[in-house]
Amino acid sequence: MNTIKAEIDKSDYGTDDFLNLKIDEFWLDEKLEELYPNNMYKGLYPTLLFWMEIEQERNVVWNRILPEIGEMTICPILMCPDDNDFSCTIILAEIKNCGKTIKWNRLGIDKTTEYNAEKVGSKAKWFEKISGFEFSKADYEKMLSEFKKHYLIEKTNWDKRNPEFKQKIPFEK
Repeated sequence: MNTIKAEIDKSDYGTDDFLNLKIDEFWLDEKLEELYPNNMYKGLYPTLLFWMEIEQERNVVWNRILPEIGEMTICPILMCPDDNDFSCTIILAEIKNCGKTIKWNRLGIDKTTEYNAEKVGSKAKWFEKISGFEFSKADYEKMLSEFKKHYLIEKTNWDKRNPEFKQKIPFEK
């Protein structure tokens, strides 16, 4: 069984520290860079952050990150910090909810060419050097809870600075 956590990471690029994905004591973006050097995977941000700019894309992420029991989704999990949307580098996870565990069967890079938020992940190049992960559902839900908490803090700060541009919360119905 693998572990998954949401922990504060120091930015490699001098920007603010941010909540990042830690799996088995390694940062996911750094592990991908180690396995696939010179692809600029180090420094990719989780898509669960408030920073994702397009509402439809935020909804896709939050709707796919935890599928129903027995279901499988392909979810964007890391994004390019330059654009904060699906237009640049997107790392995908094929996620299956097995009830007591959540499996990331495989990871890959999005190769979808047609722009439509719902189509992200319809074409992918799956990584061969990284196998899947299996997390306890409790750890997974705790990780999601941390992202939700930080999302709401960032949203509150945004709303104070930009009252005319209120953002919806994608994980609340």
